[in-house]
Amino acid sequence: MQRFRDVLSSWERGRYSQLEAAELLGCSEWTFRRWVDQFEDEGAAGLADRRLGKPSPNAIGAGERERVLALYRARQQGWTAKHFHDHGVRHHA
Repeated sequence: MQRFRDVLSSWERGRYSQLEAAELLGCSEWTFRRWVDQFEDEGAAGLADRRLGKPSPNAIGAGERERVLALYRARQQGWTAKHFHDHGVRHHA
């Protein structure tokens, strides 16, 4: 947070361009502009990751999760995640 404020302050004084400020923060110029707008509208709370605490849209149900874990434990333990996924999609829907 402090780093963002320092870079923002320098950008506002004309020391950095938006591109330079973004590079210092390790983000794109578009992301820097979005962060500036959010910071101006909401203060520090505007920079919080809004995804935190929300379930993933790709999450599977508890029953399916247990089925996949049982399959892994019974037959494919020790496989890499990618190999297990590829095999599961091909052979177990």
